[in-house]
Amino acid sequence: MIVTIDIDQLRKEAGVGDILGGSPITAAEARRLACTANIIPAVLGGASEVLDLGRKERFFTAAQRRALLLRSETCEAEGCDIPGTWAEAHHWIAWAQGGATDLDNAALLCSHHHHRAHDAAYLHERLPSGDIRFTRRT
Repeated sequence: MIVTIDIDQLRKEAGVGDILGGSPITAAEARRLACTANIIPAVLGGASEVLDLGRKERFFTAAQRRALLLRSETCEAEGCDIPGTWAEAHHWIAWAQGGATDLDNAALLCSHHHHRAHDAAYLHERLPSGDIRFTRRT
């Protein structure tokens, strides 16, 4: 079952959304269903493109990659200027360790830095600027 509801409607107690197929459902009913069922929330972008998928999906979607490109035109590693269109979407907290496939847990990394992010010989940290600094473990 897919329930769609506008964020403004969801915030209202009397808000109304639609179950796939056109049946109306109140915001209160949607919240109740979410509390008692195994519902995966999906945050949609302007053209109803899924941007955040919670834990259901492992791989980043094309819409999420476009959103990442708006945030970062190049690889997010400090000093790297590889174009973001050549970069790979990386889970900051690994999906296998419970990390979500969403924009808050994503980084665009070129192949070199993506391999380094998974290399136990390196530490990586996000800087206040948003860049990612890699340092070799000692």
